[in-house]
Amino acid sequence: MRITKLYKYPIKSLTPSKSELLTLNENGYIEGDRLFGFRFKDAGSRDDFEWQRKTNFAALMHMPQIARLNVEYDEKNRKLIIRDKDSTIINANVDTQRNEIEERFTEFVMNSDTDLIKNFPQRFPFIFIGGENSHHFHDTPNGGVTLHSQESLDDLNNQLGYEIDNTRFRSNIIIEGINPWEEFNWVGKNIEINGLVFKVEKPVNRCLAINCNPSNGIRDKNILKSMLDIQDKKPPVFAIKLIPLISEGIINVGNDLIIN
Repeated sequence: MRITKLYKYPIKSLTPSKSELLTLNENGYIEGDRLFGFRFKDAGSRDDFEWQRKTNFAALMHMPQIARLNVEYDEKNRKLIIRDKDSTIINANVDTQRNEIEERFTEFVMNSDTDLIKNFPQRFPFIFIGGENSHHFHDTPNGGVTLHSQESLDDLNNQLGYEIDNTRFRSNIIIEGINPWEEFNWVGKNIEINGLVFKVEKPVNRCLAINCNPSNGIRDKNILKSMLDIQDKKPPVFAIKLIPLISEGIINVGNDLIIN
């Protein structure tokens, strides 16, 4: 079994950046993954980096339209570009132009869902936080790396009766070469990848975010309900969460996995 695809997500809940390698830093986080977040104004000050639930951020579960935004982040030059179809809504430096980033993103969200500002005026404008590798904005306090197999997705698609893309599940690592759902058998075991060691903590619970089509920002399928019927498990699960035991290293496309 080997790694076939790698992804990182520069901004929480927004589109991924596909890569040939991921760097695990000394803090145990993938560099550039969930590095930033658009947090609600009433959820804390700009310099408050304590972990918070995703309900305090712009997230797909309550703002599906943000899925259609295409994100490019130049880590070297600290430049963020966000596009909506053929229109560039943000082209700014994350250190010197945060006010502009906040204004433009808030404007996009408000224009695409006019009821939000009426129902939750205290939440806006967004605060754009993050940017240091010692901070992260994952869905759980201990962060981690997520992994699923192509075989599991293929089997799920077969049971659903239609095809969905792997990016709905927002995993960092996608592998091939195992039986469908075999990765769930690794919970409690260790995985070695290119000298890095991870503990398989648990399966990843799923929410309404998976109903959102990542190409157009529309809830086009009730995948969550279908998975509840398929798995008879609430909430349904897909992918596994890995916790780094040895930090600092590189994960490459093509790397093999060793299960201990």
